[in-house]
Amino acid sequence: KQWYQRRVRGHNLWDEEMKEKLLSLAGDPARAQFILMKKITPPVLKNKFVRRGVMSEELDTVSEFGFYSVYCTADDVIQNQVVGPLIRTKGATENEGGVAVGISAIDSPFFV
Repeated sequence: KQWYQRRVRGHNLWDEEMKEKLLSLAGDPARAQFILMKKITPPVLKNKFVRRGVMSEELDTVSEFGFYSVYCTADDVIQNQVVGPLIRTKGATENEGGVAVGISAIDSPFFV
């Protein structure tokens, strides 16, 4: 069995890159694997990151809210559920959002 996560760095296409890719796949069944989503533009906030105990300079950042989920399958779906919230913050110019590759940081909400 092949296990993979579709939304990993390099699999997201934006703007002209997406247009070119979809045009190149015209008539190809592989085109059906793409999901088109409207790009959300959250407010840009000044923030700092702490990585390995070192604080960065002040950066323009955006935060994303999402959910951790679990999807396991063999022949049938074994588990498919939301298991918790996710908030991550990244540089405002980043299109990708990977925490594991160092592009973003897990964040904690502060309700006021």
